[in-house]
Order: sequence, then C-alpha cells, then structure tokens
Amino acid sequence: MIVTLRQMQYVISVAKTGSFSEAARECGADQSTVSQQIKTFEDRLGVTIFDRKSLPIKVTAEGEKVIVKCEHIIERVEHLIAPFKSRG
Repeated sequence: MIVTLRQMQYVISVAKTGSFSEAARECGADQSTVSQQIKTFEDRLGVTIFDRKSLPIKVTAEGEKVIVKCEHIIERVEHLIAPFKSRG
C-alpha cells in the first residue's frame, strides 16, 4: 500500500477549507484530481475521511484521527527538509 504526501496535503486542505474545490485552488490542482486522490487514499486506508453528503464537507470520526496523523507526517517531512532549504 502506497500513500503519498500529496494525498495527505489534499486531505488536510479539504479538512481546513470544508470544500474539495477550495482545497484544489489552495493546492494548485483540479477539483477532480483532489477528489480522486482522496478517494484513492481512503480506499488504501480502508476508512472514510469525509462525509461528502454534507456541505460544507464534514470530517468523520475516523477522519479526524487520520488528519492528525497526516499533519504530523507533513510536519516531520518539513522538519527534515528545512535545514537543506536554508542552504540555497
């Protein structure tokens, strides 16, 4: 099972904005790409992160746990690359 950092970023952005369209704008992607990538992410994890029946989009209870873990992973990756970014 492979999940990507980009998928995690999409998840975090949708959770923050409450909208797949807004998240797509924020991430510089198409709405269909964000939606598809999040669905793939959910399928690989075997969880439903977002309740798509409500507007704004709501995060499920399991989704809350996933988002916290995604935020932690993204934070750790940013911590990893920060020293190297400052060299340029």
